[in-house]
Amino acid sequence: MARGVMVVVVLVLLGLGGWLWMRGDIPGLARPADAPATAPEQAADAAGDAADAAADAAAVAADAAAEATTAAGQAPIAPATEAAQAAQAAAEQAIKAADQAADAAAQADAQASAGNQADAAAATRTAGDAARQAAEATRDAAGAAETATDLEALLTPEGFDADRVAAVIDSSDMAPAQKTTLKAVVAAAATNPALLRSALEQVKAVMP
Repeated sequence: MARGVMVVVVLVLLGLGGWLWMRGDIPGLARPADAPATAPEQAADAAGDAADAAADAAAVAADAAAEATTAAGQAPIAPATEAAQAAQAAAEQAIKAADQAADAAAQADAQASAGNQADAAAATRTAGDAARQAAEATRDAAGAAETATDLEALLTPEGFDADRVAAVIDSSDMAPAQKTTLKAVVAAAATNPALLRSALEQVKAVMP
């Protein structure tokens, strides 16, 4: 599921990149030579497109945060919980940026209606900056969600990897003796699916 979120993030970033290219805002790239000068109405349209892109990004970030929270609930260990918290924080940043883009788009539209080209263009740049921030925050949220869902899968018999589970245990704040005992329990159950599920549940239960 997290991979699906990452695909959507890539599509959002590509859409934003195309919008920036048409405006000539990506270093090293420019609009076609015959592109007309930006009129107030065109600036307002561009700001609206940026706000739409930011809103799409924020929606993806919110989905990623929800996915991470669910995964952390299934695998309530510190790394998964921290990843879920990071995803939530990134989603909040994306939503804030989307709100800023929407406000800038409204301002661009108002300035365009008044025929103020410079002010409309400035508001459009603000909307574009906010859309970029939303896209970056969404990428962070998706990355954190992938971490959380990966840990959730790892602590199941289907996704079990002995070395990685041992590394997760070693990275915890448990006492060394408790780590050794827990790793021994997991290692002993590694070849028995019925016992392995119980051992992994014990890992989730005792790890901070």
